[in-house]
Amino acid sequence: MTTALRPGGGPVLTAGPPPAAPAPAGPEPATPVPGFADIRRVLADRAPSPADLTRAFAPLEAEAHRLLPRLAALRPGIGDTPLVPVPSRAGRGTVWLKAEAANASGSVKSRTAYALLCATAVSAGSPRLRLAEYSGGSLAVALAELCGQLDLDLHLVVPYGAPQRLLDQLRRNGAKTTTAAEGTGFLGAMDEAVRVAEREDRHLLLQHCAAVGAALHREHTGAEIIGQLSGHGVEPVALAAGVGTGGSLAGTAMALAGAWPHCRPVAVFPAEAVYGDERAPGGARRMNGTGGLGHGLRQPLLAAFPQDYFGFTDVAYPQALHAMRHLRREHAIAVSSSGAGAWLAASAEVDKGPRGRNAVAVVASRGTIEEWEHAAGS
Repeated sequence: MTTALRPGGGPVLTAGPPPAAPAPAGPEPATPVPGFADIRRVLADRAPSPADLTRAFAPLEAEAHRLLPRLAALRPGIGDTPLVPVPSRAGRGTVWLKAEAANASGSVKSRTAYALLCATAVSAGSPRLRLAEYSGGSLAVALAELCGQLDLDLHLVVPYGAPQRLLDQLRRNGAKTTTAAEGTGFLGAMDEAVRVAEREDRHLLLQHCAAVGAALHREHTGAEIIGQLSGHGVEPVALAAGVGTGGSLAGTAMALAGAWPHCRPVAVFPAEAVYGDERAPGGARRMNGTGGLGHGLRQPLLAAFPQDYFGFTDVAYPQALHAMRHLRREHAIAVSSSGAGAWLAASAEVDKGPRGRNAVAVVASRGTIEEWEHAAGS
C-alpha cells in the first residue's frame, strides 16, 4: 500500500548554484518548410540565458495577478501535489513519485501553462492577449482550459496524427487548432506555430525557451519536494524527470541542489528520440511528451546549463509501457509513460548503491487513453 504525502514544513528554498554559460553546442495539414527555418530562428532569438533561469518568479506572478485578477483565482488548483513512495525497480530503495496528475488539468503542464500566462500578461502589460503555441497534448489541454476560463484568444498547433479526442477537447474550451504537416513530427508543429503567430499577430508562448517555467518549478515544485522529504528525514540521491522542454527538471533540480548538493539530476529521454537527435523528426511511438527535437537541436532550457550538470538516460517505449503496467499492478498507481520512464531512471540510481537510498521521479500525469491502450496491447 502506498501513502501520499502532502507538502509539509521544510527548509527555506534556495536555487542552488546558478547554471554556467552554455557550451556550444483539425484543418488541412500545413505545407512543410524545408529545414524548419522559422522555428530555428525563433529558438535562437529567444534562447534563455543562465541569468534568466535564476530570475525570481514571485514578483512576476504578483504583477500578473494585478493585470489578470481571474488568474489569481485559478492559482489554488495548481501545485501542492502529493509525493507517493514506491519501491525501486530492484527493491533496494524507495522512489518518491511527484504525482502531478493532482493539478487542475491533470498534468504537470498546469504549472507550465500558468507560468506562461503570467509571463505573457506582464510582458504585454495588458489582460487582452492573443496567444499561439504548439503542443502534442498535456500543455495544449492546460492552456485551453486556462484560456477558456480567462476568455483569452488561443490558437494551438498540434503535430500530425494528434488524436481527434484531443482536438475536440481543445475546441470545446474555445481554442482554435491547426495540424502540422505529415512527416514533420513535433518540430513541424513548432515551426508552424511560429508562422501562425506572425501571420495572426499573436504572442508565441514558446515553451521551449520559457525560463519562467523553470522558475516556477524552482520556487514551487522544488520547494514542495523539499518540504515533503525533509518532513520525513529523507535525503534523495537523485531526481529524474522525462524531458519535453526540460523546464520541470531544470527548475526542480536547481531547487533540490540548494538543499541536497549531491542529489543527481537525470534527464530522461526516449530511446526513439534522444537529446540532440541528429535524425529528422518523425512519428515513432515513444514516451508521451518527451524527446529530442531532431536535426541536432537541443532543448534551450537544458543547453543553458554546463554539459555535465545533468545525467542523461534513455528509455524505450516498450520498457516504459511495461513499467506502467508494473506500477499499476503492484502499487495501484497509474502513471504516464514518461512518469514510468522517470521511475525506471530513478530506480537505476537507487539500486546501484547501498540499500535504503531514496530518489524522486516527476510523474507528469496518469497517462493518456492511447498510452494505456498501447500498454494493454504490448
